[in-house]
Amino acid sequence: MSMAPELEASHPIASTADQGRDATGAQPEAVDAHAATVVVWDVPSAVEVGGRFRMKVGVKCASECRLADARFGVVDHTGARIAGGTLPAEVWPGTAGLYAREIELQAPAAAGLHEWRVTAPESEGAGAHPAGSVSFGVRVVSRPEHVVTVEAIDGDTGAPLAGARVVLHPYHAVTDERGIATVRVAKGAYRLFVSQTAYATFGLSVEVADDTTARAELSLEPVPERN
Repeated sequence: MSMAPELEASHPIASTADQGRDATGAQPEAVDAHAATVVVWDVPSAVEVGGRFRMKVGVKCASECRLADARFGVVDHTGARIAGGTLPAEVWPGTAGLYAREIELQAPAAAGLHEWRVTAPESEGAGAHPAGSVSFGVRVVSRPEHVVTVEAIDGDTGAPLAGARVVLHPYHAVTDERGIATVRVAKGAYRLFVSQTAYATFGLSVEVADDTTARAELSLEPVPERN
């Protein structure tokens, strides 16, 4: 089971209900004791156009009130409500007052970064709780057309590097015992990064118009001198 995010004010995907700032933008002294905080997590780094994906939605009252059966909704980049759900009867394991549920959504048919929003509670069933909301990004990519084969080796010895992380954002893979990784990507320009413990990260610009190969020669990080 995935871990729920910490509900800190600085968390990038957590938002509390709007408390009503004045004309100067200053926060009023009185804060609603029942403000709802909405969080999302396990959002995939990228989804193919039209593909389905799953993520978690959580809601918590500042006073840790019971939010069982409260409804939440998901609004897409066009402002349309595309999904919703009901919070479960029990809090998420390992949390205090966080009610969360996994939901399945479908990515748009157009590639790009789309901003969506979750709002909760939606109904009067949550009592006097003012609604909170949070925005999150859905990165949609074209369907992979080509294969990039990456070979990761030690730049000094030529030995293959197993377990190296290969990234052609937003695609990624890990090298096998031969130091080889294959990544299916859409046509386009990428920056290839290959990283491995104790080695400096390797970077290379790659233009993908067909199946292609790349060799990454990694150098050991210098060992810091001790005084």
